[in-house]
Amino acid sequence: MSLTLIGTGISFDLTLSAIDELKQCDEIYIEQYTNLIEEEKITTLEQKINKKIIRIERKDVESSFLVNKAKTAKIALLASGDPLTATTHVSLVIDAKTAKIAVKIIPNSSIFTVAAGKAGLQIYRFGKTASLVNPRPNYTPTSALDLIRENQQRNAHSLVLLDTEPKPMEAKVALEMLKALLQATSSQSTSSLKLDAMVVLSRLGEKDEKISYGTIEKLLASNLGKPPFSIIIPAKLHMVEEEYLELLKV
Repeated sequence: MSLTLIGTGISFDLTLSAIDELKQCDEIYIEQYTNLIEEEKITTLEQKINKKIIRIERKDVESSFLVNKAKTAKIALLASGDPLTATTHVSLVIDAKTAKIAVKIIPNSSIFTVAAGKAGLQIYRFGKTASLVNPRPNYTPTSALDLIRENQQRNAHSLVLLDTEPKPMEAKVALEMLKALLQATSSQSTSSLKLDAMVVLSRLGEKDEKISYGTIEKLLASNLGKPPFSIIIPAKLHMVEEEYLELLKV
């Protein structure tokens, strides 16, 4: 039969083609491990398409569960953002096609494009994306700083994604972590790392989205909104980027 991967966008705004596709599917699954989705939104979608949406866990997406289902039925997987920005989903497509199952992809908005646009920054000026994980005992990875440093050496902006497990990381926790990591590694590197002004983006695409720009100290003293958050560490700003960010300054 078939497997369709459908992006739900950054705020569960499905496209018209996605709605039409869901109405034709036999079974619909949703995973939320990269971005928690309000139950009310899922219920509203169920009413719109007149079908039940089945919640599954990350391990189900990473296993042969969906491919096996798609061998005998028309299956859809709802994935946060754009489905092919996640390595897990790319692997799923490979497994399905290897099993001779028809695959369809319906894209949507992604944090990788929306964050840049909402911050008024030019997307072609972004470097590699960094990630911060929630604090864990005896586990303090510094790879995020390495990526940010590498981007700064190339005069590239850095998008920093925040961990969502076991719960979405608070922006102020992330800022404190970056500050602490910088202090801990400053004497170990010959190339300086600058964590001056940053952009904190809260609940992009939602009615209560909030975008704040400023130094770590000023951001820590401000109301930054609610999770999920992402952070941008700008490189040297173009004058238009600088003008735009001034409008977001705290």
